[in-house]
Parts: sequence; C-alpha cells; structure tokens
Amino acid sequence: MNKILYITFLSFCFLGQMQAQISTSSPYSRFGLGDLHQNIFPAFIALGGASTALGNPKSVNSNNPASYTSFPLNSFLLSTGGWHQTTKMKNLTEDQVVNNNGFSHFVLGFPLSKKIGASVGMTPFSSTGYEMNAEIVDENNSAHRASANYYGDGGLSRIYFGGAYEPLNGFSIGINASYLFGGLNRRKQLIYEDQSFFNSRSNSKINLKGYYYELGLLYEKTLNENNEFSIGIRANNSSLIRAKKTEILESFELAVFESPIDTFLNTVSWGEVNLPQSVSVGFSYNMDKKWLFAADYSMQNWANYVMFDESDNLANSINICGGVQYTPEYNSITKYFKRINYRMGISYSKTPLQFADNQLNEISVSFGFGIPVKKSKTKYDFSCTLGKRGTTEENLIQEHFVRLGLSVSYDGFWFKKRKYD
Repeated sequence: MNKILYITFLSFCFLGQMQAQISTSSPYSRFGLGDLHQNIFPAFIALGGASTALGNPKSVNSNNPASYTSFPLNSFLLSTGGWHQTTKMKNLTEDQVVNNNGFSHFVLGFPLSKKIGASVGMTPFSSTGYEMNAEIVDENNSAHRASANYYGDGGLSRIYFGGAYEPLNGFSIGINASYLFGGLNRRKQLIYEDQSFFNSRSNSKINLKGYYYELGLLYEKTLNENNEFSIGIRANNSSLIRAKKTEILESFELAVFESPIDTFLNTVSWGEVNLPQSVSVGFSYNMDKKWLFAADYSMQNWANYVMFDESDNLANSINICGGVQYTPEYNSITKYFKRINYRMGISYSKTPLQFADNQLNEISVSFGFGIPVKKSKTKYDFSCTLGKRGTTEENLIQEHFVRLGLSVSYDGFWFKKRKYD
C-alpha cells in the first residue's frame, strides 16, 4: 500500500506540472473543441491506438468500459503518465518547430466481485493552443495597414467513473459516466500602424460543464489452452454539454502595456455544445500467449457538432488502426528481456477538419515497449509515434510530429488477509 500512496503522490505532482504546460501549438486547434485526445495510454498508442477489444487483468482500459471485468479479485491497479511531442509545421514558404508536453492519465481499476469491475480516473479530452498573425492592407489607402493577431489557449478534461458486469461467461457489458469540464479562450487583436486609429481587441471565453455516457461490450472466446479471440464495441449517443460564453470587445492603446480605452461589448450568454455520436468496433487475437494482434475501426459524426450556433464546418471522422505485440516468454524467471512486451502499430484517420473540399488526413506509425520492473508489480509502458497531418496545398499547413509517451502502472493487492506462522 505504501507504493500505491507513493505513486499516487507523484502522479498528482506530475499532473499539476503538466497542466501548467501548453499541450498543443497547432493552428488547427482553433476549430471545434481543439485537438482531441482520442487515445492517451502508451500501451495502446504503441499498437496504433487499437484498444476496443482488449481486456487485460494487468492494465486499465477506459476506452472500453466492458473490459473492467478482467480485473482479478483483490487486485488494485493504478496508472499515470505523460507525453512529449515535437512538431514541425510548414506551408509553402515557411516552417516552424514547436515542443509541447502534457499529462496523459490518472486511472484506478479494481474488482467489486467476481463478475463486477469498476474504474475511476481523469484524462484530457482536448487541447487548444495557437498563435497566428496576418497583415491587412486597405487597397484604397495603403496607410491603413494593420496587423491581425489571433491567440487561443485552454482545453477540456474528463473525469469518469465506470462499471462493468459479466452476465455470461466471456461476455461483459460496461458503462462510463464522464464529467467534461474546462475552458476555451480565443482572442483577437487588430493593431494599426497609423496611431490615429484605435486598436481593437476581443476576448471570447467559453466554459463547459456537463455529462456524457459511453456503453461498451466485450466478448472473449478461449479457443484452446493458448489462444483467445475477442471482439469489442464502444459507443455513445449525442450529448448536450452546458456552456457559458463571455465576450469582451474593446479599444486599447499600445504602450509598455495594453491599456483599454473603451468597451463596446461585454456580454455573458448560455448555450449548449452538441457532442457528436461515436462508435468503435475492434477485435483482437492472442496466439500462443506470445503474439497479440489488435485492430479497430471508429467513426464520429462531427458534421453534427454545434457550439453557440457555430459548426466550424467540421466533417465526420473515421479512424482505422491496428498493431501487434510480441512477448517471448511472459512468465520467464531467468530471462528478463523475454518478459518485455514489444509493440508496433499503424493508424490512418480522416480528421474532422475540412477546408473547402479538402478533409485533412493523419497517418502515423508507432512502436513501444511494456517493461516490467524486477521483483515488483510495477510496470513501465513506453510509446513512440511518428506521424503526419494535413497538407501544404491550398495554403494549408502540414504537420510532422514525433510523440513520446510514458506511463507507470502498479498492480497491487488489497483486502487480503495476512497469515503468520
């Protein structure tokens, strides 16, 4: 139990540090709810993101709540981690390299009975962070030149509680109840070269708070002593999330600091955000207790997304991913490297981002390791993803990124009676 408390303390310190970091620097995070964190567990990222049909007694899979029945009795699973990403953004004329860090997850998993399992945790949902500049020139009067600056920051987080029940041997059903919260800040500035004109700025802050639910199904079939097949489904309906929007529009003068002159608009309005329906289907095959093959197909109806009557012209998204894991000898006592999980995967997505008739694609390859700690139930999972999103066509931006993920997991026991000689 002391190890659990120690890891919990470290994770909350890590969470506080990571939350202070900017989790993205992508101009594309301006649209919708920002850059979405679809899958944040390094063990699954290394498999390309495939996780819908995975139920593991030694890890928490919040991506399918039906997997919670996999926890053995008297066990207690705790996992937390973070990530780092280096991104090269470029268009036809310029390029820029940015670095970002982020908190990935803090989750707990435990059984309530032989057929009932539960999990609770906190994960990021989306991130916003961008800075863009443009020059504006009045064709009728070149003296009316101005700089337009656009800034954004913030993000959404998710706290969930989930439970699962196994009514039939090998078949489980589960549900996650998630509370979504956070804020998105969007700011604009218009600064004139001619000081006889008043500069102007606007600040739009949107705070969201609300619940949504996910349903999961998992069927696992043991084919023989060493082989197992499973299929999983996860889905959620469209959900309305309560939102509060604060808007300020004012003129200002630019000296050492920005000093407001007049306020033209200062309003607070309430509305709702339509979180679109999504569904994911996956399968996995475990062969000879050495090879694990997994694949997922998922889609989400972002064309139905609306926030304060703005849709951002998003499109329905799809994702196809798969991966393989190799463990030479999972129960080896003498050969430590035989107990390591070696993973690799690939992912292809049509993102919700659409500009004119161009819907942006993202493709990535990944690899990683599951590293057990000697003489301990602690385990480290590492992932590395190399990917590309977007295009330089039609004056758009292309992003090449390297993303590193690391998590630490502890598998402990509780409510176990001690025996003394």
